[in-house]
Amino acid sequence: MGALLNNRNDRVVANTGDRVVVQRGEDDYYILKDDDALLRQPGARVRTETFDDGSTRTIVSRDDGSRIITIRDASGRVLRRVSEDPDGRRYTLIDDTISYEPVRVDKLPPPQAREVTLVDDPLALRVAIERASASNIGRAFSLRQIRQIEEVRKLVPEIPVESVTFETGSAAIAPSQARNLARLGDLLLALIEDDPSEVFLVEGHTDAVGSAASNLALSDRRAESLALALTEYFGVPPENMVVQGYGEADLKVQTGEAERQNRRVVVRRITPLLVERVARN
Repeated sequence: MGALLNNRNDRVVANTGDRVVVQRGEDDYYILKDDDALLRQPGARVRTETFDDGSTRTIVSRDDGSRIITIRDASGRVLRRVSEDPDGRRYTLIDDTISYEPVRVDKLPPPQAREVTLVDDPLALRVAIERASASNIGRAFSLRQIRQIEEVRKLVPEIPVESVTFETGSAAIAPSQARNLARLGDLLLALIEDDPSEVFLVEGHTDAVGSAASNLALSDRRAESLALALTEYFGVPPENMVVQGYGEADLKVQTGEAERQNRRVVVRRITPLLVERVARN
């Protein structure tokens, strides 16, 4: 851990075993965790190679002959992920090993809409997501930029998961709530069937009760709970999802009190941000 904290202003403020929360300076917090945790499903065979710099390459093999190859840095953050189907076709999901130009927030196009509501018509929902995504971006972003820069990820709309709510301090999703995720699960599956390289950011959020560090870890577990439910109940491939918690940084209702609407999870289709639109047309 000490080797990872190369900034003298960084210090560990919470360690839950599977997640470490680090404080940088006065008010900046970030999480160190294993980005491959979602892929370790029952029945999967996992082989990991560790290199001298602490980075790893993990190969997850499944009974159907498919494989997921992930390269992670020493902190566990995914740098590159490739899926390989049973016929040997490969799809690049994430590639942070290449260089991306710095983000100038003032040069980003404005987002079209903050939210897209889940509806029963899958085609209408897909059209709404496309229309609500900012157009003419003209560049690709790294996954790291999308995760860390709010203005970047908000170039694509969030899909609120209103069927799931959390109790204070909890990341548990009741089976009755998980079964209500059918519209979301069907949407993600349909998009991935059309394009196996689709990637979705699953965000977790908390209210403002509790410390910033504990809320950050809790929100990340909430995002992971949703991703696991989508995989377990609806078969959404875990490799097509990235989990990220944002703690109390993006309150839906501006209050310091306990507020159920702030204890939430949302999903964003971030594929248009990872791949230049001009390359997909």
